[in-house]
Amino acid sequence: MSAKELDKLTWPEIRDELAAGRDTVVIAFGATEQHGPHMAMATDALIGDHMAALIAEELDAFVAPTVRVGCSSHHLAFAGTLSFSAETFHAIVADLVASLARGGFRRVVMLASHGGNFGPLQAAIEKLGPDPGIEIVGMTDLGALATVAQFGAEKHGVPVNEGGLHGGEWETSMMLAIAPDLVHMSRGEAGYTGDPMGALAGLFEGGVDSIAPNGVLGDPSAASAENGRRYWAKVVEIAMDQIGPAQGE
Repeated sequence: MSAKELDKLTWPEIRDELAAGRDTVVIAFGATEQHGPHMAMATDALIGDHMAALIAEELDAFVAPTVRVGCSSHHLAFAGTLSFSAETFHAIVADLVASLARGGFRRVVMLASHGGNFGPLQAAIEKLGPDPGIEIVGMTDLGALATVAQFGAEKHGVPVNEGGLHGGEWETSMMLAIAPDLVHMSRGEAGYTGDPMGALAGLFEGGVDSIAPNGVLGDPSAASAENGRRYWAKVVEIAMDQIGPAQGE
């Protein structure tokens, strides 16, 4: 078996897959926001597309369309960024869960592919209460980003501060591996290269522009598609460790 794209199927095809036991759906929550002068606004949404497809393959699940706008208020100083309020985001999560439960799915796996969505996704899941009618698994640990950056330091020799948290080496490498036409390395430049985890509170409160005027947290100069492929394998490993097996397995 392999992943099935939910929106490419007819409803009877989905009904039959559910009856045959394929009752898990994976959905990513990405963003449309600035990624420095070298990467497209769609970066987090495209990473969400790819990550959800990879995880759905691992789980023999359906993959739903990525939610392509997220909680990005800390990027609004940069032209083109779109953002939901936390309340809107919570309502979207609740409506999607209700839709999937009504449609007969038994398990939904929710992935945050944008740093600003981790906290709101966890809060949205908590608001649903103990019995939303479907098993919910959320990848909501922001520490996953630090794990990826540390992997870059250990495997690629890229210092954690250059790997960064946004538009740095590891995120640029991941995009070079899946959408190289949307990465403009000739425009790549370092932004904030201090302690990335120490910068988290400041960037969410004062905006990314208060720390990095070019919108980059890290340095993309050492990025490569080869590094990106290794990061993707690590991301799947991290995600599967958090998701775990379905109930009953």
